[in-house]
Amino acid sequence: MRVLFTAVPIHGHLLPLLPLAQAVAAAGDDAAFAGPASLGALIGDVPLLVTSPEIAELLAENGRRTGGADMAENMGAVAELFAGTLVDVTYDRTLRRAREFGADVVVADEYDTVGPMVAAALGVPLVRHAIGLPVSPPPLRPAMDVRLAPRYAARGIRPPRRIALVDPWPPGLQGPQWTPAPDRLAVRPVAYAGTEAADVPALRGGVRVLVTLGTVLLDGAMLDALVDAVAGLDNVDVLAAVPPGVPHALEDPRAHVRFVGFVPMAQLLAADVAVVVAAGGAGTVLAALAHGLPMVLWPKGAEKPMNAERVAAAGAGIVIDDAGSAHSAVLEVLNSPLYRTGAARIAEQIRTAPPAGAVWTVLRERIRKM
Repeated sequence: MRVLFTAVPIHGHLLPLLPLAQAVAAAGDDAAFAGPASLGALIGDVPLLVTSPEIAELLAENGRRTGGADMAENMGAVAELFAGTLVDVTYDRTLRRAREFGADVVVADEYDTVGPMVAAALGVPLVRHAIGLPVSPPPLRPAMDVRLAPRYAARGIRPPRRIALVDPWPPGLQGPQWTPAPDRLAVRPVAYAGTEAADVPALRGGVRVLVTLGTVLLDGAMLDALVDAVAGLDNVDVLAAVPPGVPHALEDPRAHVRFVGFVPMAQLLAADVAVVVAAGGAGTVLAALAHGLPMVLWPKGAEKPMNAERVAAAGAGIVIDDAGSAHSAVLEVLNSPLYRTGAARIAEQIRTAPPAGAVWTVLRERIRKM
């Protein structure tokens, strides 16, 4: 069976699909990713079909279309990227490469619009792969649908129905009214480990706090503000991850502060981290809590406020609304065992979720019977 994986071409959307793609290959089936050329350095032995320019070019085009609107504040600009720019720029090439590959099924991240359109054009099954909570915030889905309708119509196809939802978001982080969809297949999220060991700098030996904005929120000033707030604590070492594409010096005169470029999350968390300070992206939340690490979250943009609210509701972290509050919030998390207990509860739910290999076995049988 030949399985094509598609996603919004940024790390936080592509990498959550990698464990399932690796499971497909391990089972003797053929997996391939569609995306930009730079993805090849991240996905190891899984083949890459180059179907997209790099995200910087896509963001520049989206900025031209939206008058430079800030996607952290403007859901219309986000919808235009997902359901307008990506379709217009990448659909034709993705469809051509999917035909050449001979895709029997498409697995698309929940925000991706190109993969489902390709599945519809090819007449093959569509599997959705969740990244976190359902596509949110609420204005985003209607804004995407408005943009997608004429694009489907122009191509003479209709939006396909999925045959399954692969969901890494544990029950303890779901909303209070959540009921699992009938086609939901839980999967254990796995933090990205990379293809080779990265250089994680040594620090002086204090309690280590990781500060990260993930790979989507490209805000160096926000990162610096959080680092400065946390660095003021006694006996704390700060390891700060600079988002890809953000120009930022890695040197810092403070002996207890170290900046690093892109380092796989699994390697960062393995460096004796005690608390994670972050913006609330789904990948960061799942990776930290899978390790049982409590969080301090300053959420900005898209679904991050909802992710942060669910972490707080689970007792696994604190939500702040300005950088300065990170100082007292980290101190509280370090001094109270309640947050570690809450994080450990979520870690156990993640640990007991089915691995990607088991999920592919179920999916393959479901597809075979269609």
